[in-house]
Amino acid sequence: MMKEELLKQSEELEQTLEKQLQLFKQDSQDYLKVGGLAILGGVLAVYAVNRLGGKGKKKVAKKKKQGKKPYSFFGNLRSRLFWILVGIGKAKLMEVVMAKVGDEGESN
Repeated sequence: MMKEELLKQSEELEQTLEKQLQLFKQDSQDYLKVGGLAILGGVLAVYAVNRLGGKGKKKVAKKKKQGKKPYSFFGNLRSRLFWILVGIGKAKLMEVVMAKVGDEGESN
């Protein structure tokens, strides 16, 4: 009797895990598609700027590269702010994923 209950519980846990994995795979595919589109857009933007930019700008850029770059307060601040926002976004994403998994688990 106890063995039957344990087998039943193990089957239920396996089914729940399978459903959670399916949800995770579906969500992952959506995020991968969006991320891929964002990367593709960035690559196209860089390509367009390089192709459409004038040749005169390249000479100026070469002269600037020869000199040492000065410290930029705003560049450093912008970089830190970007990584803070990435961390916050990742935390929010995990909350949403866990909420979906929790809702799916409760409905079973």
